[in-house]
Amino acid sequence: MGQLEIVVKIVTKKLGEKYHKKKAVVKEVIDKYTAVVRVIDSGDKLKLDQTHLETVIPAPGKRVRVLNGGYRGNEATLICINEKTFSATVTIESGPLKGRQVEGIPYEDISKMA
Repeated sequence: MGQLEIVVKIVTKKLGEKYHKKKAVVKEVIDKYTAVVRVIDSGDKLKLDQTHLETVIPAPGKRVRVLNGGYRGNEATLICINEKTFSATVTIESGPLKGRQVEGIPYEDISKMA
């Protein structure tokens, strides 16, 4: 997850119901697998493994960051989702490929921007 200021959902139950399914913003990436997040509701800061988090897919028209693949690190606008293939279509909004529409990006490879 090499990007800051994306919204993620806490999916582990190990922290108790207080944090389960809560949304948080990535504030710092510790290493390839660990990040410090700030819980949106409470403001609490937690250090979590990526297996305890999942990406958040916003409504079409909203901004996302591409987390993996050839467009990694770019901002994009979500055009639509394809529930059958668990993927999304986005328009790249930053970098040299700005304006390019990309189909078939897996849900886990994009996340809502904070």
